Amino acid sequence: MLHIVLLDCALELMPREISSLKQIQKHATRRGKKPTELLLDQTHHGQSMTKLSRSERRGRPDITFLSLLSILETPLCKEGLLSVHLHLQDGRIVEVRQDVRLPRNYDRFAGLMEQLLLKGRVPPQGEALLKINESSLEDLILKLKLKAGSYNAKTLLAVEGGLQTTVESLGNLLPQDSSIPVIVGVGAFPHGPFPDEIVSLFETHLELDREVMMAWHVCAELVWTYSMTIGVIKTRYSFT
Repeated sequence: MLHIVLLDCALELMPREISSLKQIQKHATRRGKKPTELLLDQTHHGQSMTKLSRSERRGRPDITFLSLLSILETPLCKEGLLSVHLHLQDGRIVEVRQDVRLPRNYDRFAGLMEQLLLKGRVPPQGEALLKINESSLEDLILKLKLKAGSYNAKTLLAVEGGLQTTVESLGNLLPQDSSIPVIVGVGAFPHGPFPDEIVSLFETHLELDREVMMAWHVCAELVWTYSMTIGVIKTRYSFT
């Protein structure tokens, strides 16, 4: 099974230290919300964000949005052989149900993420499609390794400066047995390197192109290569 973890997602509510700024107040009024209920977004709050620490890594929820669109509802996901988790920059983990149907419209997605970050789950009542838990990234990876009772799990990190890997080499690296967990970390922040504590959790570091790839392109390449490797693409058209 393939487990994709979107790492250090640039996904957060408006920080209080800039919530009183004029740009933020005007946007909150247009949205009919309190400033601290808004999703931090460089498109709307870029000027105000310059006052934040590590601003170059923040305010890009669109990266998570586009990555999720490239992952969910793929044949692999429909076959129940794909799981997705979001690792937030504050260390918390978001569990994403396999059958969740996210909005195709970004503004509606932003509203959904605001609800998630405010309430801790979506929907607020009933069975959760998205849920925040307080476990660490290290705990999550250990849980995914042990979920299938396998100590042979592979942990891969897509990172600039990793082992230069072609699609063919990636296919050879992935196990053909879908019972072996494959845990892949993909950065979902705009700029900067991974923190050392994240890098150390993954055994194999891969670079999939000579130029930096967008997170959603990395996700798409991983999902389809894995799907081909374990034969999902072929069996979807098998009538025997």
